[in-house]
Amino acid sequence: MKLDSTPRALAVLVLVTVAATAHRYANDLVFDDVAVIAEGSVIHDPGRLGAIWTSHTMFASAADPGAQPIDTYRPVPITLFVIDAAISGRAPWAYHTTNLLLHLGCVLGVFFVAMAWLDDRMAALYGALVFAVHPWAVEAHVWINGRSDPACLVFTLLGMLALLEAERRSRPWAWAALGAASLLLGLLSKEVALLVFPALLVMPAAQRATRRWAVRFVPLVIASLAYLGARVAVLDGMRTHRDGAMLEEAAAHLPWLLADAVRQTLAPARPYLRSLRDEYADLATWQIGMGVAIVGLVIVAAWQARKRAPVAAWAALWFFPPLVPIAILSTVLWPGFGRYLYVPLAGFAWALAALVPHVRTQIREARVRVGLATAHVVLLAVLAALYTHDWRDDESLYGAAIEARPDVAMGHGWLGMARLREGDPRGALPPLTRAAELDPSTHRYLAAAGRAYVALGDRAGAARVAALGIRRFHGTPEEASYHLLAVNAMEARDPSRAVGHLVRCLERWPDRPDCVQALRFLLEQAPDRDENRAALEALLERHPELAPVVRPYSARSRT
Repeated sequence: MKLDSTPRALAVLVLVTVAATAHRYANDLVFDDVAVIAEGSVIHDPGRLGAIWTSHTMFASAADPGAQPIDTYRPVPITLFVIDAAISGRAPWAYHTTNLLLHLGCVLGVFFVAMAWLDDRMAALYGALVFAVHPWAVEAHVWINGRSDPACLVFTLLGMLALLEAERRSRPWAWAALGAASLLLGLLSKEVALLVFPALLVMPAAQRATRRWAVRFVPLVIASLAYLGARVAVLDGMRTHRDGAMLEEAAAHLPWLLADAVRQTLAPARPYLRSLRDEYADLATWQIGMGVAIVGLVIVAAWQARKRAPVAAWAALWFFPPLVPIAILSTVLWPGFGRYLYVPLAGFAWALAALVPHVRTQIREARVRVGLATAHVVLLAVLAALYTHDWRDDESLYGAAIEARPDVAMGHGWLGMARLREGDPRGALPPLTRAAELDPSTHRYLAAAGRAYVALGDRAGAARVAALGIRRFHGTPEEASYHLLAVNAMEARDPSRAVGHLVRCLERWPDRPDCVQALRFLLEQAPDRDENRAALEALLERHPELAPVVRPYSARSRT
């Protein structure tokens, strides 16, 4: 096919994008999909659409922990989930289709932006193809719950195109208003869009147009203020980090994170679900220094190329800023890497497209150029197809992570928790035990192992885990889980111990629902409730400082 027309180029983009990841439709719900789609109720109730726009993102998940130090406000992707749920319920095909359409929209948007700047169809096609099949991007558009990144980018690209078109018009403000609305939707999809706004302010003008600062500045300010106002109102603050120690750790991770992103963008390895917290936990000084050097070299190269290849140079300003907040996520157990590259990859695609004319002067034989570009795209597409296959179910996803990094706890832990959720406690115990050995500081692996022992009826095993957890996490909210586990592990009736553990649970985690429910059962419904009440009174006589912790529940039991 001769690609001498834009429709043919667009057809190639669509066909290649679909072909590389069409087997996504064989994939089941995995990872966070289960809590939102299979177990969650919010997206299946259109009457709660208004609440989605006035709540934090995890509101839609059955695993919602309530307000967190790090929180997000992304109502647009959740609204799209509501639409998908109305179409296919809990079956994944509608969700996969929406993700595919969002990704196709981003691919076409990358192409049209490149065309606006370069007016070079083959260069724009190459850049868009690389973006379309980049293997790390799979994590954002094949994983159903990764859609916040494609949604963010597609609306941001629409906003960019609207602003570029506004600069061509004698009456620009209708297009500028469209740009502001699109950019706001991008922000309401994922907050990372805010970090590319400085790049949008100074982006190159389209061909046969001139940069008009007001046409750019006003929409960017309107979208930013509208989003920040909504976020602060809904989240009761920004909720971007826990404390200063988290920021210090993030700052230490940042150089290596940026260098890691550059390396995986240019020469991607076989992708897998990564845990940056685990992988960056023991960075050496030389790694941090190397990260600084690599990022510095990229910035210097971009600065030197700003006149010869302005789009390629500008792309660095797009690429790096969206990765900065990921350094904060690298300090907590928040699996993922490829989805964080999704928005930056658009900048990489434009840089490649902008460099094509320079490559033509070095490689004059067209067939050689086309052959090299085709080989590059095919190699990326193969890796993308492999990573798409990894997302077919929990076993394949976490199994691939374990195969890639058997020394990292996350793959073992998530595999064990998935098996436990699916009703296989016997299969869950080995990976959970291994995860707890590799990462003793993470409470959820040990707690899940305790629940697996309870499910197997091994009360002695559960009691060992409870005792270990109480010692290991003493004085923290996580200690509460192990007091509850200790009660579940008791083989003989012991009112003093049972009540004591539940009171300590509520001391460490006030009003924790499962501990409240268990204590109320012991005091109000259990056959030995009189003995349990007596045990509570004896405990409060010895430790009167605990009275405020249990007064709401003990008072009710006496009425």
